[in-house]
Amino acid sequence: MSEASAPKLTFAGPEWIAAAREILQDLTTRHGQPGDRFSLCERFTDAPPDIASSGVAAWYFRIDGASAEVGPGEIADADATVTGDYVETLPVARQVYTPEILAERKAKRERGELKAQQGDWSRAPRYLSELHNRLAVLTA
Repeated sequence: MSEASAPKLTFAGPEWIAAAREILQDLTTRHGQPGDRFSLCERFTDAPPDIASSGVAAWYFRIDGASAEVGPGEIADADATVTGDYVETLPVARQVYTPEILAERKAKRERGELKAQQGDWSRAPRYLSELHNRLAVLTA
C-alpha cells in the first residue's frame, strides 16, 4: 500500500510517530552519510487529550550517519526545535512541500521570520523534506 492510499494518522500520535520512525530509518539507510548528525524536537501545545493528556504533544529524532532514533517526548539537547500550537500547526503538517515552498521557508527561517523554528538547522540533511512530505500525506 502506498503512503498516499494508507489510512490517515493522527498528527504526533503514537502511530504517526511510528510511521515517522519507519520513514526516517528508510531515508537514513538510503541517504545517510558518515558524519551526518542532526537532532530535532517538535513540541505542540494545546494538543487533544487523546494525543497528550498533559496538553503537550512532542516527538524527536536523532540522525547519526545511516541510522535514526525516533521517539515520543522531548529531548533537551536537540540541534533544532519546533514549538507551536497543535491546531495551528496541522495545515503545515499536511502540506506537501514543493521546491518553491522549501526555498521560501528556508529564506524565512534565515531572516528569523519562522519564530516556531529555533536552533541550528545548518546540519539538517536535505532528505528531511522527504520525511515531511511522506508524513504529510499520512497526516489526518
